[in-house]
Formats: sequence, structure tokens, C-alpha cells
Amino acid sequence: MKKLVFFASIFFISVMYSEVKIEDCASIESDVKRLACYDYLVTGVSKTSEELLESSKNDPKSDYESTTNNSTNFGLSKKQIERSGARVVKNSLSSSISAISKTYGGKTRFKLSNDQLWESQDVLSSIKLNNFRNKNKITIEKTNMGGYWMINTRSNVKIKVKRIS
Repeated sequence: MKKLVFFASIFFISVMYSEVKIEDCASIESDVKRLACYDYLVTGVSKTSEELLESSKNDPKSDYESTTNNSTNFGLSKKQIERSGARVVKNSLSSSISAISKTYGGKTRFKLSNDQLWESQDVLSSIKLNNFRNKNKITIEKTNMGGYWMINTRSNVKIKVKRIS
């Protein structure tokens, strides 16, 4: 037990007095140099800025400009996006409701004018449901934790939704 405590304290002391600290990396303004600093902290191997720039140019997944920004992929899961070979950069979608239906569980399904089908995550009260009728303009926004909000653009009422198809 004493050996474990001794080695753990040696490890933490060496980390505290290491030559590069995470705060140092965070203060670097250049994205490429900041990434190289974080890579060095994690792996212990340092790449030059030129090597990082070349690898990012050769990697098509890291280039947001070369990816499709198509609204047909908005709301798909990560697996579905990987299967389609596209990445979604857009964080919101504007459309209008073309049809509304209820499921047996009491949830509400919304068919949008762009032929996407979305379902409410919760059983909606009649007050909230009145804000989402046919031909209403809506915006669907991605949340920080990976969910989606359907927002009525006129009343700003939000409901949690997920994409069905």
C-alpha cells in the first residue's frame, strides 16, 4: 500500500511540474499549434505545424467545406450519417408542417414540407399541440446534448422531437 501511494505521489508531482501544462495549450491562438500542444500532452510525441497542416489537408473528414451541407441529412443519427458518407454542419432546419398524426402511445408525428417525419418525445398537452398545426412555420434546432427542439417560429414554443425518417 505504501508503494502504491509513493508511486502515485511521484506521478502527480511529475505531472504538476511537467514542462507543458494544459493551461499553456489553451492560451495558444493558432488552431494547428494548439492541437499539436494537446497531442504532445496526450501522446508525448510532438508534430510540427507543417505535418499537422498536411494531414488535415489530406483528411477529407476534417474539411467542413468539402462536406455536403444538405438539409436532407439533418436529424439523422451518427450511424446514419456515416452510412450516407456525409456530415451535417448545419445546426438548424427551417420548414413547415404538412401533416400531423397521433401514435398509439399518444405521441405526435409531424410530416414536414421537405418529406421528413419527426416524432415528439413526450405526450403533448393540448395547449402545446395547438401551437403546432398544419402549415405552421417551424425551426428544428440541435441541442448541445444531441437532441432536437421543434420550435414554432411565431410563438417560440418548444417541444422535444426525434427524426423518424
